[in-house]
Amino acid sequence: MSLENAKQNLEEFGKELGLEGLQFDENNTCILGIDDEYSLHLTYEPNSKRLYLYSPLLDGLPKDEKTRLRLYERLLEGSLLGGQMAGGGVGVAVNEELILVHATIDMEHALSSALRSFAPIFVEMVEKWRKTCQDVSEGREETAPAEKAPMAATGPGVAGPGGRGGQGFIKI
Repeated sequence: MSLENAKQNLEEFGKELGLEGLQFDENNTCILGIDDEYSLHLTYEPNSKRLYLYSPLLDGLPKDEKTRLRLYERLLEGSLLGGQMAGGGVGVAVNEELILVHATIDMEHALSSALRSFAPIFVEMVEKWRKTCQDVSEGREETAPAEKAPMAATGPGVAGPGGRGGQGFIKI
């Protein structure tokens, strides 16, 4: 049932793109070229019943250790709770000098339009992070700093500075 849902999602996504007949290969993978710049991989994994979306962010890691550390820091900041990674995450294959960003869709419970709805968000995020990775790798900070997720909240029921409760703090 989940595999059929994944196939239906891929078919609907293909129609949206004007690419009739998109199918998974023998490894349950479909690879799409995006603007001749990078690839979007879609893989259905039967054991987890999930559709994985993943794309490369950077081919070749910076040789300079400080630059590589800065790149890793930016990626970790952005992947905190999936906040800037469309709910997904990022991984590094050091030996292959490859950085991949990924997200998943649960095919056991997803609508047949889930991929069609989510893919544009994922692709937009990939393009942003590809630029950020390139800028950091070349020693430039990105031209438009990435949006930062709020790290602290205030208001009723939220601890104030130093972890002390403010007005309306609820101790559990």
